[in-house]
Amino acid sequence: MTANRLLLAIVAIISVCVAATALGATAYIVIGGWRHIQNISDPNIQELGQWAVTEANKVSPSRLLTFSKVTDALKPALHFETTKYCLLLIDASRYGVMLKYDVLLIVKNGNPRKLLSFEGAHS
Repeated sequence: MTANRLLLAIVAIISVCVAATALGATAYIVIGGWRHIQNISDPNIQELGQWAVTEANKVSPSRLLTFSKVTDALKPALHFETTKYCLLLIDASRYGVMLKYDVLLIVKNGNPRKLLSFEGAHS
């Protein structure tokens, strides 16, 4: 019975990824899941958040955001040394209203960062 539930869960995850990809979204599958980054006050983590807001502002200059802070950060449980993904939860304000954003980015050694996703957080 447990094997059947596991197989059902795997099929469901694959179906969601395939459906999202078919709708034009990019599916990012992380083997082993995500782990919290313990020290989110680390200047490097906060700088990644600031960079992500700056990049988002380039895409939407008429709706500028002001970075406040990274409130949570996750990294893949398993990762390669040359490529690092980060999932950040960011507080940023627009017109004085504080908003939360989910940010997915990639950092490669020796290469520029790449913002993969910057979306309003769903509570």
